[in-house]
Amino acid sequence: MIDYIRGVLTDKEVTRVSVETSGVGFDINIPLSTYEKLGETGAETVLYIHNHIREDAHKLYGFFSRQEREMFRHLISISKIGPKAGLSVLSGITIDDLIRSINTSDPSRLEKIPGVGVKTAQRLVLELKGKLGRNSFTPKPAKAIKNGDTVSDFCSSSVRDEAFAAMVSLGYNEKQVIRALSRVDQILEKDAQVEDWIKNALQVI
Repeated sequence: MIDYIRGVLTDKEVTRVSVETSGVGFDINIPLSTYEKLGETGAETVLYIHNHIREDAHKLYGFFSRQEREMFRHLISISKIGPKAGLSVLSGITIDDLIRSINTSDPSRLEKIPGVGVKTAQRLVLELKGKLGRNSFTPKPAKAIKNGDTVSDFCSSSVRDEAFAAMVSLGYNEKQVIRALSRVDQILEKDAQVEDWIKNALQVI
C-alpha cells in the first residue's frame, strides 16, 4: 500500500492533482483543504495517500497532512459515506469546525454540506463523538448578504468564475454559491486567488 507520494506537482485543480515521481504520474483526488495548501505547479510536494480499491476501480486520495487523511478515514468508516462524500465534508468545513460540531452534538453545520443531509449529519455526530479529539476553532461573524444577486453579477471575473464552477462541482447549488460569493466580494482584495474565494465562501455559505 502507498503511504505517501513525494514528487513534482504537474497539474493542479480544485478536486484533483497530478504528481510525477520517478517518471510516473499519479492522478490523485483531493479535498479543498489540501488544495489551498499546495504550491504552484512545478513545485515539489508530498501527499499522504489513502488507497481505495474496488473491483472496477483503483483510486488514490491525497491529503496535505496525516491529520486530514486520518479524518477522511474516520468519515468513510461510517455507513453510507464513501470517498466522494468524505472529500465533500473536508471541502465544506474545516477540521476544527468538524470536530467542534461533532463533540458538541451540533449537526446543523454538517447538514449544509452537499452529500450529507440531516440523517447523515446526525449519524456523523453519533458515531464519531469522542473519537476525534478537541479543537479551538472560533468562527468569525458573518457579513451582511446582498439581495438580488445573479451569476453574472458575481462570476464575471475569471477568478470568481473559477471559484463558482469549483464550488458547484463540489455539490453546492448555484443560488448558495452566488450568495456566498456576494458576501466574499465585500471583504476580499482585488488580487485574491481562487482558493481565497472558495475558502471564504465556504465559511459563510
